[in-house]
Amino acid sequence: MNNKKLQLNKIYNINFQDAFNKFDISDIKMFITDPPYNIKYNYDEYNDDLSDDDYINLIANFQQLPIAIIHYPEETMKYIVPALGIPDEVVIWCYNSNIGRQSRLINFYDCEVNFGAVKQPYKNPTDKRIQERIKNGSMGGRSYDWFSDIQIVKNVSLEKMGHPCPVPIKLMERIILLTTKENDIVCDPFMGSGTTALACLKTNRKYIGLKG
Repeated sequence: MNNKKLQLNKIYNINFQDAFNKFDISDIKMFITDPPYNIKYNYDEYNDDLSDDDYINLIANFQQLPIAIIHYPEETMKYIVPALGIPDEVVIWCYNSNIGRQSRLINFYDCEVNFGAVKQPYKNPTDKRIQERIKNGSMGGRSYDWFSDIQIVKNVSLEKMGHPCPVPIKLMERIILLTTKENDIVCDPFMGSGTTALACLKTNRKYIGLKG
């Protein structure tokens, strides 16, 4: 086994498969990623058009690793489930958009999802029982298994950062809070604009980014 570690809080211009072969990744608590979707989207020199088998084999590299992977519902059934099996937990991310697709799935594998780590505002704050909880210091109920309060990054947003389809920092923050603790190491094997890295810094986690 290779004992060489990847440096923390650094983004590497290296393919994740090469990184897995060259470095010891056993200290990584959680892999969180928004991978290329394989929906034939062309951007600069990148062609998002692998064969079905090649894409499934690519994702299969994460078998038995703790991972949260974001993908469209149809492609989850077509690619992610054949590659990794049935998710342990699934969260639906819903958002307003001018395009037809207005949701993505966040699929969790081989990890504990602590829905109590993120509080949602109570829906009925005038209820006497809820008022008593608030009086005793409760900040809200456990997180739901769907997120409708986080919108996609618009073209005019400062989060766009030159990337064609970045996910919101707030979304990555929430996934990190649900699955890790402070100072845990989080790796994004398909690091794009650096959203996961920024989310880690804001939540006091360590990050490793791979973008080869």
